[in-house]
Amino acid sequence: MSGAGDIAAKAGRGTIFITASKLWFMVTGAALMFLLPRLVSVAEVGVYKVVIGLVSVVNAVVVTGTIQTVSKFVSQTPEHAHAIKRKALLLQAMLGGGAATVFALGAPLAASSLNDSSLTPYLRLAALITASYTFYAVFVGVLNGRKDFLRQAGLDAFYSTAKVVLIVAFTVATGYTLTGAIGGFAAAAFTVLVAAALVVGIGGRAGASPVGLGALLRFQLALIAFLLVNNLLMKTDLLIVKATISPDPLVASSAAGAYGAALDFAYIVFQIILSITFVVFPLVSEATFRDEIEVVRGYVRETLRATLVIAALPAALFSANAAEVLRLVYPPEYAAGGPALRIVAVGMLSFAVITVLTSVISSGGRPWISVAIVACTLVLDAGLNLSLIPAFGLAGAATATTVAMFAGAASCVVYVRANYGARLPLVSIARVGLVAGVVYAASLLLPSDALFERLGLSGLAVRAAVMAEFSVMGLVYLAGLVATGEIGKTEWRLLRRIAGR
Repeated sequence: MSGAGDIAAKAGRGTIFITASKLWFMVTGAALMFLLPRLVSVAEVGVYKVVIGLVSVVNAVVVTGTIQTVSKFVSQTPEHAHAIKRKALLLQAMLGGGAATVFALGAPLAASSLNDSSLTPYLRLAALITASYTFYAVFVGVLNGRKDFLRQAGLDAFYSTAKVVLIVAFTVATGYTLTGAIGGFAAAAFTVLVAAALVVGIGGRAGASPVGLGALLRFQLALIAFLLVNNLLMKTDLLIVKATISPDPLVASSAAGAYGAALDFAYIVFQIILSITFVVFPLVSEATFRDEIEVVRGYVRETLRATLVIAALPAALFSANAAEVLRLVYPPEYAAGGPALRIVAVGMLSFAVITVLTSVISSGGRPWISVAIVACTLVLDAGLNLSLIPAFGLAGAATATTVAMFAGAASCVVYVRANYGARLPLVSIARVGLVAGVVYAASLLLPSDALFERLGLSGLAVRAAVMAEFSVMGLVYLAGLVATGEIGKTEWRLLRRIAGR
């Protein structure tokens, strides 16, 4: 087997492992979306989404920034993994611990800015999640840098399971309270930290580290800046909905709950693509460290192609079946988010492209370029949301986000073309667009939420019909990719190598 074939097979296996863990994350997330609205009120679900949305900005910055920093240096010198881990743990005691403290102390200000002082105790409790995540990320970064994607995926799957179990258990144990739900989330974060330390090990023969705290800090600060802006971009529309859609906090929380439900499904498109970024980051980092620019071009081209192939199907299905999708897990009062989901599902396809290409840019040693691109997208997104929400409500928020995401994706494409010489897979874009369009049109012709209501169908019958439609459309999509030549002999040979045959 050739060296290129070995790398492709390893990347393929890694993508499958991490994708499987992300799919399990979606399954457990769907279970939580189904259970939590039946344990607490709509307004409390809205508060939960706002609180977790805010803390997730900090968590994603700390976790992903640490994972990618540790992964970059471990991938370049894997023999020094334990020494790098030791330095990274020390750094996280300062950075992550400081982030958790600032988040807890700043809770009253954040609550006041959202026109709801009752959020303060929930935000302070959520700071415990950050405290655990900050060290957990170091251990995952070691696994990612070593390209040990199987154990990385195993930890992800364990955490997804622990989270839904503990959130439900704590909510019930505390008398169906929001405090219990957020406390259960914090308990899950601590549990996975202990598990990660046991899997990777706290000690090990460290020796001398090839990278000092200064180098780690400089790279991580750039990633922190990027991830902070990136995660604010993910939450800006929801926060502006909560802050501006109504002067009544209860009405605003209910609207945030409905819009948050739409975002839960729309971000499935993004979550699917995350597995690709975890795999491509150490590969591009290693290739740029060795100055293998042609290899980087290949990674960019094939990664972008895979992103479009994978993300287009859920984007088309969720957009065409917005009301039906929300009924899969949410009670009827969440149907207000349907028009928003129809629009924002398409916007998340562009966000998937942003996610993958900024990962390539950052792993190539230019994280500040990623910061600049996403910061401009954030400014555009916030401005459009403030302009459109007063006139169009939740649909205005979805439209604003979709337009901004498309502009950000276009900027990423222009940059990688100019600096890496990577050409867009235009033929693949045309094929995927054609097949996804057919799936979208066909979905519109199939039974809809309105028909289900006229027939008196509800509950399991509706969910079974929607899942059956998605299964059929998935097969149509796959057949279309094969018929157009987007999936051919090369892809089947790669699949056989991935399977080890």
